[in-house]
Amino acid sequence: MIVEVDLYSGRPNPRFALEPAAAYELARRIEALAPAGGDARPRDGLGYRGLRMRTGPDDGATTTEIVVSGGLVTVRTPDGPPRRLEDHGRELERWLLDEGAGKLDPAALATARQDLTR
Repeated sequence: MIVEVDLYSGRPNPRFALEPAAAYELARRIEALAPAGGDARPRDGLGYRGLRMRTGPDDGATTTEIVVSGGLVTVRTPDGPPRRLEDHGRELERWLLDEGAGKLDPAALATARQDLTR
């Protein structure tokens, strides 16, 4: 599974691969999250916006998209409405960035990690 760090506008975003054991752990962590309440939305604008992943073939019909952004996890599958889950304390986002350490450009990783302190 490829994790995209949604950081740049106008140039390619950094990416890293999750090892199979980490992809399994990601699925386990997502299943443990509670539904999100309120009107929480993924971050937008300039700068770091979160992490994006896709599972399955990239054909749109069978692809699952996962967005982890600012305390919200959105899981979109082709066969149902998006699931919105709460990433309390941004722990899933932090864990994913830790998985990218050593695989990402240090400056990109530092920018993303700095955002976690907000």
